[in-house]
Amino acid sequence: MNNHTGHLLITRDNVFKIIVISSILTPYIAIILAIVRAPWFSIWANALSDLGEMKHICSAQIFNSGLALGGYLLGLAIALSQGIRAVNRLILCIAGFTLILIGVLNESYGYVHFIVSVAFFLTIIAYLTSYGYIHISLPAFIIAIIDVITWMLHFAYNLPPGAAIPEILSSISFVPFFLRETMKTGK
Repeated sequence: MNNHTGHLLITRDNVFKIIVISSILTPYIAIILAIVRAPWFSIWANALSDLGEMKHICSAQIFNSGLALGGYLLGLAIALSQGIRAVNRLILCIAGFTLILIGVLNESYGYVHFIVSVAFFLTIIAYLTSYGYIHISLPAFIIAIIDVITWMLHFAYNLPPGAAIPEILSSISFVPFFLRETMKTGK
């Protein structure tokens, strides 16, 4: 990271790592900032996308732009990575694109927003399943199953009544596998 004079070296690998980490952190930072700006928000009763509804101007701009930027950075990270299997690359590109769409076609768009949100979370489950198969990873399969159960409880039994908890759990669940795969292949 540093050369013999103590200055930070700007290398392709360092820039790549910053992009990968930023692709993960940007949406979560935006979500946290939007929640701080939205005293009405309940993690139990709301969906995260409620923060992006245009009537909530204090949170919507932060939330929607953070998700769109995060999706762009995810796509950039995948484009710059090397060695990720084609199927995982495709799934992750779709995840990045649908994350952009969640921010652009925000909650104010109603059913269209619901469709792109479902597509995003299905890509996460697809990625975990594909990762588990390719890398022979039992934890990836188990987490994919937990994600499916979490979403089934929400949609079938209204547990929890808002989607924020399943959204957070599902989106966080793929992060360790994504980091492992991209950081290993990003050289």
